[in-house]
Amino acid sequence: MVDSMGGDNNNNNDLVYSFRQKTSVMRNWKPGSAPSNRDKLELYALHKQAASGDAPESLSTQSAAERAKYQAWQGKAGLSRSEAMRLYMQESDRQLRVYGTTATPTPLPPSQTPLNTPAGSSSLQNGTASEQQQHSQSPRSGQGQEQPPRGLAAIPLLCAAASESRQAYLRRLANTRVDQAWWARQEPLTATPGSLFALPEALLIGYATLVEHISITAEGFLPMIPVDVFRSFWWPTHNSLLTLWMAYILVATAWTAALELTQTIVWGSRRTGLALDVIWKEEVVWCAQSVGSLAEPHQPLTARFMGLCLWFYALLVSLASTPGSMVWKSVLYITFLCVFTWWYWLVVLPWLGLSLLGLSLLAGNCIAVIELAGV
Repeated sequence: MVDSMGGDNNNNNDLVYSFRQKTSVMRNWKPGSAPSNRDKLELYALHKQAASGDAPESLSTQSAAERAKYQAWQGKAGLSRSEAMRLYMQESDRQLRVYGTTATPTPLPPSQTPLNTPAGSSSLQNGTASEQQQHSQSPRSGQGQEQPPRGLAAIPLLCAAASESRQAYLRRLANTRVDQAWWARQEPLTATPGSLFALPEALLIGYATLVEHISITAEGFLPMIPVDVFRSFWWPTHNSLLTLWMAYILVATAWTAALELTQTIVWGSRRTGLALDVIWKEEVVWCAQSVGSLAEPHQPLTARFMGLCLWFYALLVSLASTPGSMVWKSVLYITFLCVFTWWYWLVVLPWLGLSLLGLSLLAGNCIAVIELAGV
């Protein structure tokens, strides 16, 4: 018993030390491109929650900037300090990867998915625009630090959001106003928001936003049903939508990589501004690694289910990674994905996604009954 307590204390001390180290890094960080206001607020709120716990009930100042900070901090209510520390370090690593630095890049530790953290990711439109400008100046030749595409960089945080327990989900909704809704602040990550290619992702986010809005405003919506029972019904749907968003990001990235590889083989790197080895490392390999991370034992059940459904992609990349030239690997990848297995990605996988959503609605009925019984 004493040894167990000592181990817990050591783990907590290690966490606090790592948190302080990461805070020092972020305090001295000079980003290569300006982070968005939403990302700044996300990092601020996680740091305040980790350092001070839940936000106070009232706000003394009335300035717009202070109100925005206060609302961001208040949105983390119910999150333990240790979980906030872990999520702060995860978010810091993501922003370092996406925005880069003006100084010599410092190698970052491998991204680790937190075991139990609530939803807390935000989009990076400014960072993406900066990256596109950098890529348009010269072909991506593989020099410098490898960075995942915008969508893949969000996968660890979406996994963390999907691991949110029912009790944490209920606490978060109870402390969230409509204007603070998490889904309402999200935007497509695999295509330019507002474009035709972003439509499927926008529809998914729109449906999730509607579910969240109904859950937040549930009080008084059905007077005969307790509000927590109504919200518990939608909890499996919320987690399933997070999983479907991750699946869409991965599939869209895989097909985008196939398109870019085809264009580069046909037109050449000078004309497309792309390089085969960089597309392979920054999109194909990153995507396969993300698929593998979904199936890890600590992931939530819905994420592991989708990881198993997408495991076929990791096998495909492994088969294409044969010794030989980069052109040969690219041709194999394009052939396997677009010729031999197109039916799986365009027919079977959407059907599995819809099945998951239907099962989440059935599970919601069971969980609502459990909540009503007070179990």
